[in-house]
Amino acid sequence: MNFDIFNGIDTVYITGHRNPDTDSIVSAMAYAQLRTALGDREYVAARLGRISDETQLVLDRFGFEPPQRI
Repeated sequence: MNFDIFNGIDTVYITGHRNPDTDSIVSAMAYAQLRTALGDREYVAARLGRISDETQLVLDRFGFEPPQRI
Protein backbone atom coordinates (compact mmCIF):
# COMPACT_ATOMS: atom_id res chain seq x y z
CA MET A 1 0.00 0.00 0.00
CA ASN A 2 1.31 3.47 -0.86
CA PHE A 3 1.13 5.89 2.06
CA ASP A 4 2.90 8.81 0.33
CA ILE A 5 -0.16 10.98 0.98
CA PHE A 6 0.86 11.02 4.68
CA ASN A 7 4.31 12.54 4.07
CA GLY A 8 4.70 15.62 6.23
CA ILE A 9 1.87 14.61 8.58
CA ASP A 10 2.97 13.75 12.12
CA THR A 11 -0.29 12.24 13.43
CA VAL A 12 -2.84 10.11 11.60
CA TYR A 13 -6.23 9.52 13.24
CA ILE A 14 -7.78 6.05 12.82
CA THR A 15 -11.58 5.86 13.06
CA GLY A 16 -14.31 3.33 12.58
CA HIS A 17 -18.00 3.86 11.86
CA ARG A 18 -19.84 7.15 12.37
CA ASN A 19 -22.01 5.39 14.99
CA PRO A 20 -19.35 3.12 16.48
CA ASP A 21 -20.02 -0.28 17.98
CA THR A 22 -17.58 -2.28 20.07
CA ASP A 23 -15.74 -3.91 17.17
CA SER A 24 -15.32 -0.55 15.43
CA ILE A 25 -13.80 1.11 18.51
CA VAL A 26 -11.54 -1.80 19.42
CA SER A 27 -10.39 -2.26 15.81
CA ALA A 28 -9.42 1.41 15.55
CA MET A 29 -7.51 1.17 18.82
CA ALA A 30 -5.68 -2.00 17.78
CA TYR A 31 -4.82 -0.75 14.30
CA ALA A 32 -3.54 2.57 15.64
CA GLN A 33 -1.26 0.72 18.08
CA LEU A 34 0.00 -1.62 15.37
CA ARG A 35 0.71 1.15 12.86
CA THR A 36 2.46 3.26 15.51
CA ALA A 37 4.66 0.29 16.43
CA LEU A 38 5.51 -0.42 12.78
CA GLY A 39 5.49 3.07 11.29
CA ASP A 40 7.41 6.29 11.27
CA ARG A 41 4.67 8.49 12.73
CA GLU A 42 2.03 8.42 15.44
CA TYR A 43 -1.34 6.85 14.73
CA VAL A 44 -4.13 7.72 17.16
CA ALA A 45 -7.44 5.93 17.59
CA ALA A 46 -10.43 8.26 17.48
CA ARG A 47 -14.19 7.87 17.38
CA LEU A 48 -16.85 9.64 15.39
CA GLY A 49 -19.77 9.09 17.74
CA ARG A 50 -20.87 8.27 21.25
CA ILE A 51 -19.56 5.20 23.11
CA SER A 52 -22.29 2.64 23.80
CA ASP A 53 -22.79 1.19 27.27
CA GLU A 54 -21.61 -2.20 25.96
CA THR A 55 -18.41 -0.70 24.55
CA GLN A 56 -17.73 1.21 27.77
CA LEU A 57 -18.19 -2.02 29.74
CA VAL A 58 -15.63 -3.82 27.54
CA LEU A 59 -13.13 -0.95 27.80
CA ASP A 60 -13.56 -0.78 31.58
CA ARG A 61 -13.17 -4.55 31.90
CA PHE A 62 -9.77 -4.46 30.18
CA GLY A 63 -8.58 -1.13 31.60
CA PHE A 64 -8.74 1.07 28.48
CA GLU A 65 -9.96 4.61 28.05
CA PRO A 66 -12.23 5.30 25.08
CA PRO A 67 -10.62 7.04 22.12
CA GLN A 68 -11.11 10.77 21.80
CA ARG A 69 -14.15 11.95 19.87
CA ILE A 70 -13.43 14.00 16.77
